[in-house]
Formats: sequence, structure tokens, C-alpha cells
Amino acid sequence: MEKADRILRLNLTKQSVHVQNVPDGWREQYIGGIGFGVKILFDEVPQETDPYSPDNKMVLSVGPLTGTSAPMFPQTCIVTKSPLTGGALNTYAGGHLGPEIRHAGYNALIIEGKSPKPCYVEICDDEVNILDASHLWGKTTSETQAIVKHDLSEPSIKIACIGPAGENRVRFSSVIADKRAFGRGGSGAVMGSKNLKAIAVRGTKRVPVGDERFLKVADEAKDVLMQCLSSEWHLLKTFSTYGTAGGLPLVNEAGLLATRNHQEGFFEGSERIDADYFKAKKIFVRDVTCFNCPVHCGKVSVIEEGPYAGTVTHGPEYETIYAFGSNCGNDCAESIAKADLLCDEYGMDTLSTGVTIAFACECYERGIVNRHETGGLELKFGNHEAIIQMVEKIAYRRDMGDLLAEGTKRASEKLDEGSEAFAMQVKGLEFAAWMPRGIKGIALTFATSNRGACHKRAIIGDELLGKVDRTSYENKAELIKGIQDKVNAIFTLIGCRFSEFAYPLNLYVRLLNAATNAKFTEEGFLKVGERTWNMERTFSGFTRKDDTLPKRCFTEPIPSGPSKGHIVDRTRFEKMLDRYYEVRGWDANGVPLKK
Repeated sequence: MEKADRILRLNLTKQSVHVQNVPDGWREQYIGGIGFGVKILFDEVPQETDPYSPDNKMVLSVGPLTGTSAPMFPQTCIVTKSPLTGGALNTYAGGHLGPEIRHAGYNALIIEGKSPKPCYVEICDDEVNILDASHLWGKTTSETQAIVKHDLSEPSIKIACIGPAGENRVRFSSVIADKRAFGRGGSGAVMGSKNLKAIAVRGTKRVPVGDERFLKVADEAKDVLMQCLSSEWHLLKTFSTYGTAGGLPLVNEAGLLATRNHQEGFFEGSERIDADYFKAKKIFVRDVTCFNCPVHCGKVSVIEEGPYAGTVTHGPEYETIYAFGSNCGNDCAESIAKADLLCDEYGMDTLSTGVTIAFACECYERGIVNRHETGGLELKFGNHEAIIQMVEKIAYRRDMGDLLAEGTKRASEKLDEGSEAFAMQVKGLEFAAWMPRGIKGIALTFATSNRGACHKRAIIGDELLGKVDRTSYENKAELIKGIQDKVNAIFTLIGCRFSEFAYPLNLYVRLLNAATNAKFTEEGFLKVGERTWNMERTFSGFTRKDDTLPKRCFTEPIPSGPSKGHIVDRTRFEKMLDRYYEVRGWDANGVPLKK
């Protein structure tokens, strides 16, 4: 067990700082990462708490492998009550923040209360200060980070901050760490509600792992990764070469690239927004990597000519290209890069922003909203100029942006006129880049996810590549339950989601045991994932009525392309849900039993 198991608690109301030890038994029951975050939320935040209340808490947690020589464990986890879904939120960002928190000697930071005025937190090992941030309020994320580094005379300090969207409580606003986003679910709005602009961390301590046994297993993990990267074809090799957008042609060829607010599954302009285009036009100029990771799946984009000249952004990732590209009917790659940059600067989730704008485009084309309501924008699919302007309107809650800042669920409820049928969200969280109508595992994944319409715990690759029949409803409950538990277990270590494409389960367990002197079995490791999943569900209070999909998925077959005619059959979906509850050990209404 580690000698430096510590939690830093910051009460912004009292402007107080307290350091406590990780409670006995937590490592065995929750390991770290999402496990610690959910445990703290479950124990300390009443279920009925408003997400913007000072009583809501935000936990930044790392895992026992963070900051070590084990590759692909660079991420930080934020757990809080989501202002978008009202449930337990877990959201992640890679880069270098997590290792810095660990090197400062902490396993988790708990942010509670609300500061009486804008503030930011400085953490340098054992020295912690809550400082005035009045001069930072209103600044973009890059401006904020530059000013904080100057103020503290620490050019290498790692910073997580919010932009204007978080200050304005856009419900899908994000926290930005360097250029990495804690994207989903609105953690930026929670941070803004606490008058907390930024958290700056500098750590100099050695992570207390590194005996010969651990180093040997970490070297084995490196070897596994290098084999993947040197293979003729491997998903990690594709990501390393093209970034996450490398898989876009495969998805489009299958007729599963969500287009024009999920009305269609094939985008005729995909070749003008895929990774090959970004590389051929030399928009991707260099690779970006997280702490101690050889995959370098991140790409820096630079636009040198045209209306978006001067744009420099880390990305766009696959999900962003879907959200602002095909889903908005937009084949202008340069505008997608610009939207990516703006979302990072304002601090907004690219996925929810793009999907919400796509929803608004359909409302505009159906006549549910007009040009007066959009602030003069002709918000049609494919109008990239209007799409870019709407990003700013959302961040500052101007014109129709004020409504869209509430997310598709709330916007559709206010607009009515049948718009709820095509508000592509589950539990309030906008759809990730996958079509439930054509991938039945995704139908169950989106419906049952604790975060909402989230793809992080899904069998996408196996279904797309034909290893699992994507059209079948059979055995999906068992598969999805198993993946949800496994990925949650990996997220207690805060392993990159892509590590699962390389590492066998036993390698995670051996790394964990070697780092902490624990004695986990594979079964015990997965049990922690299951325990965390059930705690999320119980805290969130979700039941069967929440485990559903938009009406479009059940009533509108994909109209054309390779997946033409595909739909989610409601009766078979409900049977799949029954089986899922059964294998989870929940009651028929989707409520975890006491056992």
C-alpha cells in the first residue's frame, strides 16, 4: 500500500484547506480514480442536491499508476453531480495534469462550497493557496493559463480552468487542462458555480512505486504497446498515424456515420473532413502525446488560408468531426477545426455543442424556430458560417444560444412542437458519434449508461468489424454489462480507454498489484468496476423510464446507404433491457437490489 495516500480538501466557502489520509479499506474497495470520486460523491452529496448548489462537490482524482513509468495511465478523473443529467458524472482528460497532482502527493482533490468572489487554487506540493481571480474572470482558457503562469512565475505549472461558458453555466461546459478537455456532462458549469476559475498544480515528489517487480511489469506493458504500434494493422497504429479520426471512412462505409442530426447514416462529404483530408492538406502539422505514452494520438491542426486562417488547435478528434461535420451536414474541415478551437477557448464540450447545434438546424429547417430567434443566422445544415457563430452565441448565452446552452433535452422541452422526438440525447447527454439503429449494442449502451448517451463503455470495434453481429439483439446484455464493469475498473486506475485495445485484463491487475502490493485477482478487479457502476446508478436515481432512446431511433428507419432500413425494434429493445437488468442483479424497474 502506498505511503502517500492523501486527499486534499478545499472548502471555498470557508477558504480553508485540509489534508486527510485515504480512509482504510478504500484501496481494496475502490482502488482510485472513478472509484474514489464516486465514493466521495455517494457519501457526501445528498441525492437531491442541485448541481449548482455549494453542497455539490467536485472531485479530481488520480489512480495508483498515475505518474509512474507504466504507459497509458496519464489521465485525471472529475466526478461531480452533472448539471446536464442530474446524475453522477465522471469525465476525463489526458495530458499531464494527473501526473502533476500525483507528484504533488495527492490521490484526490475535493472542491466544496462556493467562494464569495472569483478565485483560483495554487498547489505546490504541500503548499496550497486560494487566490483572487477577479482579473481572470471573463478570460478564455488559453488567456487564463497564460496569466496564471505569469502570476505564479511558473511556466511549467499544470492548470485546469474554465472559460466564459463555465462562468455562464452552459450546462455542457467543460474544464480545460492545457489543451485537453474534461468534456462531457458540464463539470465546467459546476466549477463556475463555485466561482472557481482555475486549479494550478506543481509537484516535485516521487511517486512511491518503483521496485524491481513493478518496473518489470511496466516494461512488459511498454513492449506490448510497441508491438501494437509496429504491427502492419492495429487500431493503435491507426490512431498514432491519423489520430482518432482515422476510423471515419470505415464508419461511413458501413452507413453508420450520423448525418444531419442522425436523420441519415451516410455522409456524402466525408472525404472532405476525414483524417486523410487533414493530412493531405497538411492541416495536421505535428503529433501530441500524453505523459509517458508512445501512441501520440493527438494532432495539432493549423489553418493557413481561407476564412479560418490563423486557427491553431489540438484536434479535432473523431467525435468532434462527427459533431460539427457530418451531424451538422458540414463538409468544411477548416470550419470544424475552428469550432474545435472555439470550444476549447470558451470551455465547452465539442460533442454536446455540435449535437445541440445540429438539433437547432433541424428545428430551423422544420420551421420550429426562425431567423429572428437565431439572432439573424440562417441556421441550415451545412452552413458552417452560421454554425461557427452559434458556438459563440451558446458560450455567451446570446439570442437562441441562451436556450441551446441548456442542452437538447431542455431546449426541446421548451420548444415542443414534436422536437423531443429528434433531440438526440439520453438522460440529458447528447449522442456520441454512433447510431443505435445500426448497432444494437450501442442502443443498449446509450440507454443504460450512467453518463447518458456515452460510448466509453461499448463494444463498438467488435460490432463494426463483424466480430459481433451488430444487427443482433442476442447476448448484448451480457456483453455490455461485462464491458461496463471492465472499463469502470480500468477507470479506477484512470487508464486511457485506448489501452484496452492493447492490454489484456491480467496486465492491468499485475500492474496494480506490483504498484501497491495489493492482491487483486481479475475477478476482484472487475468487481470494483461493478461496485462503482452500481453506486453511480444508485446516486443518480435512474430507473427504467430513463433507460431509453429518442423516438427517432424507434420509428425512423435509416433512409439510405449501406444500413438502409435499420431501426431499433422497441419490443426487442425492451427484452434486451429486461435481460440487462437480470444480469446486473437489479429489479425489473432497473433499481439495484440491496445485495
